[in-house]
Amino acid sequence: MRLLTSIVLLAVLAALGHAQFNPTLSVDSCTSSKLKITLENAADGGIIYIQGQTSACKQTTSSATTVHEFDFASCGISWADSFKMIVQKKALYQTGDDKQIPIMCIMDLTDLTVANNLNALDKDDDAGQNLTVKPTASMKLYRDGIDIGGSNVKLTDVITMSIELDPEFRDDFDIVAKDCTAATIPIINAKCAADVDLFPDFSKPQQGYLVSSFGAFRTTDLNGGSVAMTFSCTLTVCANMCSATTCPSGDGYGRKRRGISKRQADAAPAIDDISVGTTVTIAAEEVILEGPADDGSVCMNKSGFLAGIVGLSLSLLIAVVATVYMARKLKERKKALDKANGTGMTSVAMG
Repeated sequence: MRLLTSIVLLAVLAALGHAQFNPTLSVDSCTSSKLKITLENAADGGIIYIQGQTSACKQTTSSATTVHEFDFASCGISWADSFKMIVQKKALYQTGDDKQIPIMCIMDLTDLTVANNLNALDKDDDAGQNLTVKPTASMKLYRDGIDIGGSNVKLTDVITMSIELDPEFRDDFDIVAKDCTAATIPIINAKCAADVDLFPDFSKPQQGYLVSSFGAFRTTDLNGGSVAMTFSCTLTVCANMCSATTCPSGDGYGRKRRGISKRQADAAPAIDDISVGTTVTIAAEEVILEGPADDGSVCMNKSGFLAGIVGLSLSLLIAVVATVYMARKLKERKKALDKANGTGMTSVAMG
């Protein structure tokens, strides 16, 4: 009887020991190069590793809450692969207490629920985890290299629009501007510029980056003043490089950068659409006219100048006429004196 009691007690203690090891694992982030997880209630001196990989993917566990990072390149794992994370209670041997958690990083590009397509588990009491990530991008407007989003610009300004995937997505994804509008004005239609004189086609300096420079414009406002213009684009996201769209002025997303083969550019189908946008206020260029007082002053100055020129010309003309007149008078008087002097001398000689 005592032996039976001891056996039952040992079985209970063993069951309690099993129950005590119940680690929980949650995926914090999963990029194209790195997996980051948080582990709780693991064992001191235990290990966590990715099944089937080298010791580069093995780390020591603790009973405290710990964060673990695994480099996919070192582990030889592709981003979209399904793999099993093993949480082992003892570092030197495996037991039935060890946990196997399947993990898959999924690029969620839709609003639909992602189906669980994980590999079959060795133990059906271990729940798998999927981490879904949606690529994000941003639009910015620049004037002379300065971000002007939300500020005021003039109709005479030249604006540069840039659209970029966020850094963590640029190595694996690309974008093309599918449709864009400026307020109610279409500027990109079916990946091509609606009016290249208004807004040129985007160029692509590098993967995940679009840019176009244009003269500021706005919708017509008969009241003048400032007009808020909201620029928005629907972007198509592609795995790797997006294929080009032939437009009248060139490629729809811009010219392919050097070093990218046609096979790379054409091999990536569109996956899904995302949206970006920003707003800027555009004011008409003000033309300041001179007031009436200034106009009068300018007119008076011009009139005085002209009057002075006319007066000076008249004075010169009068002086010339007077000079000619006086010269003629003097000449006539001299002739008269010479004649008078000649007559008087003859009379004296005869006497």
